[in-house]
Amino acid sequence: MIQISLNQLCSITNGMYFHNDIYKKNNLTFNAISIDSKKIIPGCLFIAISGKRFNAHRFINEAIIKGASAILVENKIESDIPQIIVQDTTIALGKIAFWIRKQSTSHIIALTGSSGKTSVKEITTSILRYCGKTLSTFQNLNNNIGVPLTLLNLTSSHKYAVIEIGANHHKEISYSTQLTKPNIVLINNIHYSHLDGFKSLLGVSKAKQEIFIGLSKTGIAIFNADSHHWSRWKKNINTKHVIWFSIKKKRLICEQHCSK
Repeated sequence: MIQISLNQLCSITNGMYFHNDIYKKNNLTFNAISIDSKKIIPGCLFIAISGKRFNAHRFINEAIIKGASAILVENKIESDIPQIIVQDTTIALGKIAFWIRKQSTSHIIALTGSSGKTSVKEITTSILRYCGKTLSTFQNLNNNIGVPLTLLNLTSSHKYAVIEIGANHHKEISYSTQLTKPNIVLINNIHYSHLDGFKSLLGVSKAKQEIFIGLSKTGIAIFNADSHHWSRWKKNINTKHVIWFSIKKKRLICEQHCSK
């Protein structure tokens, strides 16, 4: 992880800083951040994530006992260690991850699709590791918490990062890709999946195309030409550098230019 200080954290998250007098003149720095009280690294920052099914604020004391040097929370607690108070710790996590991403010079590949994302991520990572140090999504931690956690692990020594992005509802991929700011994006395929959130195959397609939002105009987009509704994506592609691949059509279409 790229080192970050308490002062920077307050600025990035727009948080309120509370501290005991002993910390008043000390600007702590961190090389690790954890959201799991069971995986505390001594000296780390502990972020207490609140979700629909869990609330890590219940485990703050455990995190402190295990060596957390500061905490990022939604409500002030009785403690001697520094704490940053924010409205939403999940959003704060994303803001910190985005700051880390901006400090990094890594070439980032973001990929999504209805199936096979993890396999493609693992294959891509294995190839890139022959070219330089490569970070990748751990297992399938590809949601609005997993993606930021992956970005936190970026260091100045990483040449590449392969980020898997998944979703159950609209705007989730949009959020993750804007944090990631990839140089290359891949939509592996479009199939019927997560229909509770997307309602239809067209809904799935619209959700997957959100990955373009984070891609720069100089980036590269890679698509499966056999997927449904890809023709609807053209007007939303920000780059002219597009690679199409196909199995059914028995052809590889390279560096096509999308008409606006």
